[in-house]
Amino acid sequence: MRNRLFPKLLLSTFMLSSPVLAADHTGVDHRGIYAGAGYGLVKAKGDDDFDDDNDALKLILGAQLTQVFSIEGSYLDFGKFGGNAANADVDGYSLAVKAGIPVNDQITLYAKGGQLWWDADIEVLGARGDTDGEELFFGAGLSLAVSRNMDIRFEYTRFNVEFDTDEIGLFAELDGTDTDLDYVNAAVQYNF
Repeated sequence: MRNRLFPKLLLSTFMLSSPVLAADHTGVDHRGIYAGAGYGLVKAKGDDDFDDDNDALKLILGAQLTQVFSIEGSYLDFGKFGGNAANADVDGYSLAVKAGIPVNDQITLYAKGGQLWWDADIEVLGARGDTDGEELFFGAGLSLAVSRNMDIRFEYTRFNVEFDTDEIGLFAELDGTDTDLDYVNAAVQYNF
């Protein structure tokens, strides 16, 4: 059911924003502080036990420095992955630089890259532990200006989570503890 909800959410968001997108926003300048929230799907790819889809939530706080560059921080809740034998509950914070190219007054294409600081509660065969780490990430997206203060964003991000021996201790002997997280989301951004 989760996998069916996301496409419907994207379609509904686009259809509701279409009349607003057709309006004239000449001179829209979003330099300044912005905040937002997003919902999406994250797919974990790695060991078979961790190949999973999950809902993921994101909170955003950023500063648009110029029409092209911004700095953005996020809190991400990736949810719980795995099965009965092994599972992990993962969340984290990120800091990124975002570079966007305005296509017109309503549409901006952007790329972003930065650092993710994550924390995971892990359970393997009844043994529990927690770990944390930091990884680089990259992504790309599309931002639609629906008003002078509101944007709708569609974004893809790739996180490569690698568990080092010092990060996971007793779980270090397990194979397949590295995983890629592919995150696709839609977000609403308010520009102050």
